[in-house]
Order: sequence, then structure tokens, then C-alpha cells
Amino acid sequence: MKTLFILLDTVRRDYLQCYGNSWVQTPNLTRLSACGVTFDNHWCGSLPCMPARRDIMTGRLNFLDRPWGPIEPFDDVLPRELRKNGVFTHLVTDHDHYFELGGENYHTSFNTWEFMRGQEFDPWISYVDALAQPDFQGRLGNQNWHNRQKQREEADFSGPRTAQSAIEWLDNNARSQGDWFLQVEIFDPHEPFYCPEKYREMYGDGWDGPQFDWPPYDFATESPEAVQHIRKCYAGLLTMTDAWVGKILDKLEETGQFDDTLIVFTTDHGTMLTEHGTWMKNYMPMWNEIVHIPLIVKLPQNACAGERVDHLTQNIDLMPTFLDFHGCEIPPHVKAQSLKRVLEGETTREDAIFGYFGKALNITDGRYVYMRNPVNEDGGPLHAYTSMLQSGLNGWFPRSDYAQIETGHYLSHAYDLPLYKIPTHGQVPRAVPGEESYQARHLLFDTQNDAGQLCALQDAALEAHFEARLRAHLRDYEAAPEQFERLGLDGLSK
Repeated sequence: MKTLFILLDTVRRDYLQCYGNSWVQTPNLTRLSACGVTFDNHWCGSLPCMPARRDIMTGRLNFLDRPWGPIEPFDDVLPRELRKNGVFTHLVTDHDHYFELGGENYHTSFNTWEFMRGQEFDPWISYVDALAQPDFQGRLGNQNWHNRQKQREEADFSGPRTAQSAIEWLDNNARSQGDWFLQVEIFDPHEPFYCPEKYREMYGDGWDGPQFDWPPYDFATESPEAVQHIRKCYAGLLTMTDAWVGKILDKLEETGQFDDTLIVFTTDHGTMLTEHGTWMKNYMPMWNEIVHIPLIVKLPQNACAGERVDHLTQNIDLMPTFLDFHGCEIPPHVKAQSLKRVLEGETTREDAIFGYFGKALNITDGRYVYMRNPVNEDGGPLHAYTSMLQSGLNGWFPRSDYAQIETGHYLSHAYDLPLYKIPTHGQVPRAVPGEESYQARHLLFDTQNDAGQLCALQDAALEAHFEARLRAHLRDYEAAPEQFERLGLDGLSK
């Protein structure tokens, strides 16, 4: 059994041709959809980058227990489970968060791995004195500008270099009779939306303002011309990434491995490109542009080619799916469904929860989305439950918080390992200036009839239904009691 897992970062499903887009060129993902199964009702779990990856690797939701952080010692991890069963695992990536504080123990689960340098603030190109920067709008940063000096031609960009490494790996192992799992993880089209000019020209980008390819994590105040420029930059970067995905698929066909290989493509989350007046992610409600994501599964022998599936699926489902196809036992604490079983008609889920640690608790049944916001201004009370002391990207919890740490056995799925109980802080999603705060203002949307989530419903019976379902999910995950309290669900429980 051979598996190719293609994980891109920050892909908007509505920018893909196979999900109905008419102006962005993604012919290779369209080609994959034509010979695979396209999932129309696929959703995030935990956000953003590393929480999503822990979901994918463990088949459990990260965001109910702790923020962004490493793989835990008690985690049953996908590559390790595959290796127990004789499957060779390899990761090739340019996702620099794996190699920063808070990203430990993910890549080391693989037999072998390779890292392509240069994305975002990767501490790669080293100059004692900062280079002069151009006039720019939005974000840039010295380190990113230094890294760009080594990424001028397309083949020099870290995304194409990641794809080329995967191509070479497939060439080197084309004659192998062993089982393998290859994870190709490209950071693009994550911001900054920096790509060779020819890809922007494909979309008629005529921007003549200051350099602008990295929007702020903030409310949008830019001109309509600047917004259109960014959308074209994003489209160009997505098209470049699609082209290199196509080269990987070409190599599988050239080496005669395409038909026999399970190929899975997805992303970790989307992004906001000024919808709801916002750029990027993390601080606003979890609009569908962020959380309703693409998934394509090309089955061995191209079974079910061209079919579409409307069953509700989630990122955590990938871990048991890969194990199931490779004939591996699924660990006892996995809280997900195998897509192999979904395709066989054996199972489907009623609804799915998703969120950021310490923020809103959200749920969807595939049609309705209910956002349950914290009822207290500080988003708490809240604790992180972990055996690791890192908190977030390249960060630690404040020392004052460490002084209040308790230890004990808090999580039933931690195989009786003692954990830290660390006091921390939640957050109410930020409202667009001039709007009412989201504190205790819960939102319900019918996305079948209101795809843009522009008009919140007032339906007490439906809201009560989702409140009950949220409580059921929290109990099923054995979430900490303060999760009920911070969301105003404690008095409604029992």
C-alpha cells in the first residue's frame, strides 16, 4: 500500500475550480478531483497551523485541552502507528513552524524527513545588518526580506523546492515493493502571497502602489484596488503551487505508481480576504472562508472516480483513514471516523465541533453553523492541560502563570501520565469596529440559504438543540468543567 498525502496551507475551497471557482486556475487539483472523490462537507477541527496538525496526526481535537504546542508524550501519532506496522514514512516540507518552539516532535515521528528553508520568518538567511527594505504596505519584516533574496526564480522558492524533493523521493523509491507513506507539505499559499510576477500577470494584476503581499491580521481599511491586488496575489500563489502539485502527480504516472497509490489532498484552514471586513484569521469569528475546507481522496485503482460526497467529515478523520487503508489498528482514544468506512456507507457523523483554544466553541451539522462565544470578557476561566510547557508559536506561558501550576491526572486519554494544569487566558472574538461585542452574543447561520453568513438566525429551538449537542461533545471529550462555565453551558447541562 502506497499513500501520498498532500497538505497545503491556507487553501480557500472557493478559490478551487473543482469547488466551483471560475477565475482561478488550478488544473491539477481539478485533475485529481476528476479521478478521485471530492468531499463537499469537510471542516476544520482545531486552529490554526500546529493545532490543526496535531488533530490530523492524532485523530483527536487539540483545542479543548491546550493551545498551539508540541506533540505530547501520550499522543498516538499517525507516522509512529504506521511504522509499527512496517510502513515507511517520509515527510518533506517547508513549513517552518515544525522547527520552532511549540512545534516539537511532529517531524521526528517519521522515518526520515527533509526541510526546505525560507518561508515567512524562518531564521535562515543571516545578515548582521538589516538590508534596506522597499516601501511596503501591510507586513514584511527583516527576516522575511532577507529570505526573499535567495528566492527570486521560481525553482528557488521553498514550495517548488519541496515539490522537487518529493519528485526525487518518488524516483528513488519507484522500484520499492515496500509500503510507504509520503507526506508532502507545502506552506503555500499561506501569506505572504509572494510569487514570481508571471503568476500575478495571469490575473491581470496592475497594482502600482507600494509592495503589498502580506496583509495585516486586522480589520480591512485598504482601498478596493489594494484588496483586488491581494486577491490576485493569492490566486497567483495558489496557481503556482497547483502547478508543482501537478509535477508530483506527473512523476507518479511516469513511474507507474499513480493508479495503485492512495492520494489525499487537503489544507489546514482557509483565510479571510476582506470578507466580513477582515484580513487573515485568528481574531474574528470562525467564518466559513476559514473553516469549510477542501478534501480530495484519490482511491487505489481510481475507484469512485469523479464522485462527490456530502457526508460531514473533519480533519481528525484523516488519521484513522490512513491507518485503515494500511490495515493498521486504530488506537483506542481516536475520536474520528475512517473515510474508508464513510465511502463504504458504514458511518457518518451527526455534527462536528471546531475552534481555537480559549475562544468560541463552534458546531456545524453541515448546514447550520452555531458559534457559542465566551460569556466573560476575558474568555475564561481557562486552564491548559499539557505535559509540555510551551505556549503558542515560539512562546512560553508567562512566568507568573507557572507559579500557579498544579499537577495531576486530568485527561483520560493521557495513558495515566501526570500533566500540568496551567492557568491561562481566553479571548472573545473581536468585532468589527462599531459593531456590538461578541461577548455572550451567540451566532446561528443557515449556510444553505445564507452562504456568506450575512444574516444571523433567531431560532430558540434550533439554538437549544445545538447547545445540547455542544454539551454532549464536551462530555464525550471529558472536557474540563471550566469549559462549560466559560461558555455559559454549565447551568444548561445535566
